[in-house]
Amino acid sequence: MTRPARVLMICSGNICRSPAMHYLAAREWGSAAEVRSAGTWAEIGMDATREIRRSARERAGLEMPRHRPTQLDSELIGWADLVLVATSQHSRWISQSEGLLPDHVFGLKEAVDLSERAATPPGDTPAERLVAAASSLHAERLRAEVPLRSLDDPWSHPQAVFDRVMDEIVEAVDALGAWARV
Repeated sequence: MTRPARVLMICSGNICRSPAMHYLAAREWGSAAEVRSAGTWAEIGMDATREIRRSARERAGLEMPRHRPTQLDSELIGWADLVLVATSQHSRWISQSEGLLPDHVFGLKEAVDLSERAATPPGDTPAERLVAAASSLHAERLRAEVPLRSLDDPWSHPQAVFDRVMDEIVEAVDALGAWARV
């Protein structure tokens, strides 16, 4: 049996965007993926914000479990088959930490943009296709880069900003799942 793909979602504090990405992808991609999240400046000891929880519930019907922020490190980056970051700042953080940007790291919106042109990842199962997704995305990036568009940080903004960001997360997770036929 094929192991699940290992997918890592990254934002700054690991209390808004990346937990929403994490739990939505885990629900949508099911047993095809083991999904985790972390932050470049994780808010250790906190939980996902009530605003992102509200947006997740209202925009995606997603009830997020208790969340414990995790600090991003090299071990987590190496664990993942696919790393999806919220902003170019997070990519730069990984580049500085690792000495270069690993081939399996993409902006969430960048991955969607690349998937619109990239070949469907090879594999007989959804898990195999998700494991191969980074290779397909990277090959397309080498062919023609796309800008890494940021997923805005809703922290300390009105609920409407959380709602908009959650809508963008839902759209991106759905698009990537459809592309990889998960």
